[in-house]
Amino acid sequence: MAEAPYKAPALEKGLDILECLAGMRTPQSISDIARSLGRSRSEIYRMVVVLEMRGYVERTDDPEKLQLSNRLFEVGMRSPPKADLHQAALPVMSELAAEMMQSIQLAVVSFDQIVVIARTESPDDVGFSVRLGHRRSIMKSASGLVLFSFATPFQREKMVEDLKAGGVSAEEIKALQANAPSVLETGHVSMPSRMVDGVTDIGAPIFDSASSGAVASLTVPFVVTRRARVSLAEAPGMVAAAAARISAALGHVQAGAA
Repeated sequence: MAEAPYKAPALEKGLDILECLAGMRTPQSISDIARSLGRSRSEIYRMVVVLEMRGYVERTDDPEKLQLSNRLFEVGMRSPPKADLHQAALPVMSELAAEMMQSIQLAVVSFDQIVVIARTESPDDVGFSVRLGHRRSIMKSASGLVLFSFATPFQREKMVEDLKAGGVSAEEIKALQANAPSVLETGHVSMPSRMVDGVTDIGAPIFDSASSGAVASLTVPFVVTRRARVSLAEAPGMVAAAAARISAALGHVQAGAA
């Protein structure tokens, strides 16, 4: 990381705490956070008090343990591009969920991970979905493969740097890069879930009017049930068509279109 021209120690400590909690799977005590950051408990305590007052961290059932609240997510979603994406995607996602009887989710890239920023539950009694804000490595998700494959060269380079920084091996990155051409050719991804057995993750890219690369992935964790209205073979085309409708609503003009 480049040396900052100016120092803001209090701000840096606050950001360190937020990033520490974001990277932990379980709530942390102030002492846990201090150990992770190599700082004293007293200086962490003062920062945590302010972050808690501002609503960025919250106590759990164990009052000694802290976790991130949804505040950062809410702040991020206020930015015009994210708000526009939400507005364009949610109606289409609801229609697709009803048509397919499946859960739908919308994901974007965040460093070496994908983050789910919207979801629509399956109308069926049985389905699979993850919580808002769910994070997963680009390497371990259909959404990640979609977003990598349809990224610009600059975006891909940045993702690779972030993956390396996150500990992903060169061999794994080469495998990801090798899969990208076939995804570009088919226009979607259909692969067994890396999280749950019996689920097929189907993803397609969403574009807007300003970006050359995909801005999001529309993904369906497809579960075969007796009430399913479409087959697994039909599903990828439906997901790709829905993603194209969202892209059109965002002002994207498909190459070759009149």
